Amino acid sequence: MTEATRSIRRLVLGIFSIALGIVSLAAFFSITYIAGIGFLGGFYGFILIALGVGLILPKMEKTTE
Repeated sequence: MTEATRSIRRLVLGIFSIALGIVSLAAFFSITYIAGIGFLGGFYGFILIALGVGLILPKMEKTTE
């Protein structure tokens, strides 16, 4: 098998993580008047989106020739 198939669990967790990241980024713009909490929520949103993308994308294989 040349193309590694992603499990359904990883796909679902990736989509869920991206959705939570988007919600967190949307909340970032609604609570920016509170000094530290808004930036923390925005950073948390970016981390969740990156985690979701990492779960969904296929792993890169190293080839040595």
